[in-house]
Amino acid sequence: MSNKPNRPAKPSRPSARSAPSSGAPLPPAPPKRNLLWLWVGLGAVVVLALGFAVLSSGDDADLSVGSVPGTDQSGSVVTTADQTAAPDEAPPDEAQGEVWPVTVTGTGTALEAFDSEGTDPAIGQTAPTLSGYTFDGSAVAIDPSKGPVMLVYLAHWCPHCNREIPELLAWKASGAVPADLQVVAVTTAVDPTRPNYPPSKWIVDMQWTWPVLADSQTQDAAVAMGLTSYPFVVILDTDGKVLTRWGGEKGADGIQQAVDAALA
Repeated sequence: MSNKPNRPAKPSRPSARSAPSSGAPLPPAPPKRNLLWLWVGLGAVVVLALGFAVLSSGDDADLSVGSVPGTDQSGSVVTTADQTAAPDEAPPDEAQGEVWPVTVTGTGTALEAFDSEGTDPAIGQTAPTLSGYTFDGSAVAIDPSKGPVMLVYLAHWCPHCNREIPELLAWKASGAVPADLQVVAVTTAVDPTRPNYPPSKWIVDMQWTWPVLADSQTQDAAVAMGLTSYPFVVILDTDGKVLTRWGGEKGADGIQQAVDAALA
C-alpha cells in the first residue's frame, strides 16, 4: 500500500502590525534621578544575555542527522564535525532545516513517472544525479560510482512510511544488506500541518540510522526520480542506471527479494 503524493500548502505569512500614529505624543522624560537605575537595569540585561550565549555555545558540536542547523556569530551554517564534503556556498537563507535546496544534474530530465502496472520504462535509464544537504546543513551527494544506491523516499505524515521504516531497519539488523549498497533516505513532501512534523525529529524517533537527504520545498529530488507514491524506492547501479523502482510497503522479506533481484 502507498500514499499518493500531496504537495504541502505554503504557510501563510503573518499580517504586519499596524504602524503607530505619527501624531502620538512623546512620553514625558523620566526624572534625572531615575537614569542611574535605568542604566543599571540595562547593564543587567546585557550581562544575562551574554551569560546565556556562553551557556548555549558548544551545543552545535553535538548536531546529529536529525538536528536542525545553527549559525555561528558570522551567520554561517554550523555543520557536523564529521562532514565529508562541504558545499561550495552556504545554503540560501530560506532553508530552515526541514527542507533544503537540491541540485539535480546529469541527464537534465526527470525519470518518467512510475507506474506500478506493466514494465517500468525507467529501467536501464541513467538517473539524474542528486546533491543537497541533510538536516544540519552537512552536504550530501548521491554517488553511485562508490557502490549501488538505494534511495528510500519517506514522508513524515505517511502511515505506510511509518510502517515500512521498522521493516527496513529489521532488514538491516538481519545482516542481509549487501556490503556495498548505499542506502539513503530522502525525506520529502514536508508539511507542517500534518502528523510527525518536523521530519528532523521524526526520523530520529523512528531510529533511522542510514544517511538522510532533505528534499526541497518543491520536492526536486522526488520529481527527478518519478515518485508517484510513498514510500518510494529507487535502486541504481554503479553507472547510475535504474535497476528497479517500487512504491508502497513490501516488508522485510519483500525488500530482501526486491534488492536481491535488482542486484543479481
